[in-house]
Amino acid sequence: MRFGIYHVRKLAATILICGLPFLFSGALGAAEYSAAEVMRMVDERYDGDSSIAEITMVLIDRRDRQRVRDLKLYSIDYGVDTKTLSLFESPADIRGTAYLNFDWKESLRDDDSWLYLPALQRVKRLASSDTSDSFLGSDFTYADINGIEVDWYDYNFINESEIVDDEECWVIEIIPKPEFKDRAEEATGYSKMQSWISKEKLIQIRGQVWELRGNRVKFFTSSEIEQIEGIWTVKRLQAITTRNNRQEHASVLQINSIDYNVSVADELLTTEAMQRSLD
Repeated sequence: MRFGIYHVRKLAATILICGLPFLFSGALGAAEYSAAEVMRMVDERYDGDSSIAEITMVLIDRRDRQRVRDLKLYSIDYGVDTKTLSLFESPADIRGTAYLNFDWKESLRDDDSWLYLPALQRVKRLASSDTSDSFLGSDFTYADINGIEVDWYDYNFINESEIVDDEECWVIEIIPKPEFKDRAEEATGYSKMQSWISKEKLIQIRGQVWELRGNRVKFFTSSEIEQIEGIWTVKRLQAITTRNNRQEHASVLQINSIDYNVSVADELLTTEAMQRSLD
């Protein structure tokens, strides 16, 4: 299973365990959970059987200059496995670029991911070592988009109650297990992570990751959280990359619209369809 701390599908498609709200009514802290149990509950929350979202990506450099990209995200949850297609529609120089990810439930099985670049007119299969790379020039990596393997990590409470943006949160440290350390670091490029999880909504309000190289630390912030079709939805996710405590650049993913449990053709989420998706 994958915990989508910064997962675009999770951003666009979920953010609530719909079957559990009764369990957390009143003082959520009354029940005791381990940090691992909290993260697994977040990972296993219901996120719809399918979704279609229209998203704007904003890239912001250190001089506050912005580049805007529009994309559409299609996703199908098959119960155990998930397939997601990100299709860029504008501007013209990136139109038709597509990223396809197959997220398999089995934790020891690598994701299958492909990138289609119109200029090359071919589909490139991404290796596991590529997933720590920037997702099309943004502060999000492919690993951020895909999510992390829950079973590869140990989880520990840093704080069991901290208020962030009027949300009571658990603060959880996420460190690779020794037996998965090399694999996790290769896949993400991170030495460790930290997550602020809302006790009420079971979503990440903030995140922080430490990169293995370059003395960089990234900060993630979720905002504009709304209930859409009964599902708590993060409509805005920001990532800021810092180096030596100074901001280098930032990126924003803004959901403009989202529909859950809609018809998405299986044939759309294929490598063949990536090459003709805007024809």
